[in-house]
Amino acid sequence: MNEPSVPTPSEDPRERRAGVSRRGLLTGAGALALGAGALGGLAGCENTTTPQAAGGGGGEGGILGDPTAGGPVDAAGIPLARRDYPVTLPRVGDPVKAGAPEKGGVLRVYNYADYLNPAVVKQFGKENGVKVEVTTFETLDEAFSKLSTARLEFDVIFSTTDQISRLVGRKLVQPLNYDLIPNLAKNVWPELQSPFYDVGPRYTVPYVVFTTGIGWRNDLVDYDPAKLTPVWDALWDAEQYRGKVQLLNDPREAIGAAIMRAGSVNLNTEDPKQIDLAIADLIKLNDDVRVKVSINGYETLPTGRIVLGQMWSGDMLNAAISYLPEDVPATALSYAYQEEGGPIANDIMTVAAAAQKPVMAHKFLNYLLDTDVALENFVGYVGYQPPLLGINAEKLVADETIPPNLANTLVTREAFANSNAYLALTVEGQRLWDRGWQEFRAG
Repeated sequence: MNEPSVPTPSEDPRERRAGVSRRGLLTGAGALALGAGALGGLAGCENTTTPQAAGGGGGEGGILGDPTAGGPVDAAGIPLARRDYPVTLPRVGDPVKAGAPEKGGVLRVYNYADYLNPAVVKQFGKENGVKVEVTTFETLDEAFSKLSTARLEFDVIFSTTDQISRLVGRKLVQPLNYDLIPNLAKNVWPELQSPFYDVGPRYTVPYVVFTTGIGWRNDLVDYDPAKLTPVWDALWDAEQYRGKVQLLNDPREAIGAAIMRAGSVNLNTEDPKQIDLAIADLIKLNDDVRVKVSINGYETLPTGRIVLGQMWSGDMLNAAISYLPEDVPATALSYAYQEEGGPIANDIMTVAAAAQKPVMAHKFLNYLLDTDVALENFVGYVGYQPPLLGINAEKLVADETIPPNLANTLVTREAFANSNAYLALTVEGQRLWDRGWQEFRAG
């Protein structure tokens, strides 16, 4: 078969093309409903290092020892967290003590490219007497490799929920002092104050939430993907748009689309037959459609270089606010996702174990959980929604801060509370997914 078109093989799912001017989405922040009431304080951290659930098998190099309570574990030897199987991560080290933030010098942040509003970062530095330096990575594997070999040292690390146990297992992140992050209890959705992947919590605070679905130019596509069941059929039904269809350059997301198309919502399956069938379906997709494997649909969709593709909800908003040609209205963009069992996820922020400014790093996390700051970061630049009580999604749409036709890119608390997500796998499970992806990419 033809090899899938991959513009940049190392592209990361949430990487964005830097250097492109952005039209500001926010036209009237003062009209938004802000300032939700404070919630109850977080419970004090435990001192035990025993996970709530444990499993057999050593980790990466046996770093965390050999859990013996039974149940599957990931490569770090930490139990696989699931919504019905919450895990308290083992505590490695002690949280930093409260004290004056370390002013002067550089606060080093490790993040996906173009995933923070530069104006927000600059303002933090100005207010706190520190220069914030953001270094970017293209893939999570690259980030993990550079962190674990001590080639790079940072204060703040952005990551994903399926990676946190891996970071803990290699002692790359430190337990947080949540007294230094009061905005977590004050502003964040309760569902994410003590999440199932980090009960307590111990290491993380949430950054943004998003869904994965299908985005299209409704003026260039002659059918409505939203009416298809499942919606993923839209990719396979696009033969007439050969060469103008995108599949996300992310193994879990791409293979997951084929799994959901086959009628399953087990996004963390380790069944070889199910994975093999999904890979065969992806190969057929490429044979029929000559699919582009990429993550830059936020740019190529609004300009018509693709007409339909697998997209993240945040990138759909980016497409609307930053990349539409002047003669193309925002109403030309449409988005749909699988409401029953489709992917809904969140990204996370952590403090690095090797942080040189750990107190300032905590202050930076707390700053990004401030309602006004998070709103400016969201609608002024990144397009990804922070899960904060004071950001009223209905108000954003009513004020047309968010284009009404893209209202379904926003994630409600109810949807998130019952969400499905790609999570950590066992070593063998990860090998199955990686091997399948390599087969598809090899053509």
